[in-house]
Amino acid sequence: MNKSPFNLEETLRVAREEFSRKPVLEMAANSGCLYDLDKERVTVPFLNQKYLVTYPHGQVTYAHDNSEAPIITAILLLHYLTNATGIELSNNWISFKELQGGSIYIEPFQHRAIIPFVKKFGGYPQDFAKAAEKLGGKKAEHGDVSYIIPALPKVPLLYILWEGDEEFPPNGTILFDNYANAYLATEDFAFLAGMTVAALLAALKE
Repeated sequence: MNKSPFNLEETLRVAREEFSRKPVLEMAANSGCLYDLDKERVTVPFLNQKYLVTYPHGQVTYAHDNSEAPIITAILLLHYLTNATGIELSNNWISFKELQGGSIYIEPFQHRAIIPFVKKFGGYPQDFAKAAEKLGGKKAEHGDVSYIIPALPKVPLLYILWEGDEEFPPNGTILFDNYANAYLATEDFAFLAGMTVAALLAALKE
């Protein structure tokens, strides 16, 4: 995914082109999504919402009212459908740096995801737990509070929070399945992790 906002339209155009060239039934099976043969569209669950992706045109809309999805969301979902390999996840967790080329995107990842996550939830673990459960998160056994959040059908993210004390401030991290790159490129994960933090915040307001 191109980081420059001026190139998002071109990034979307390329994503649609690549999506249109792949067999849709294969993409649906590999991504864990449903394809409607009659309506020629894939339904993609993403962060507690459902989106519709038309085939082969790659138009992405909200399922509940058919309004156009934000461009970043559209690009991410097209990348997910196009890149999904269907491989079984390992259930072993790795850091962002351990993703392919992760060190290149570590700064955007920190600014989009880690810093907002710790800033918003570091002192409020109960809020984190409440929001994570609203997104279908499953409690994990890491740090002081942790949840595995199913951002996409084959893309879980592990959010870990340490509350801190008098000596140390609150801290947090986000981990990825060892086979995460079988579904999305590392740059996409920098966006996805931040979008998940935003979804956690939105869930608190519901």
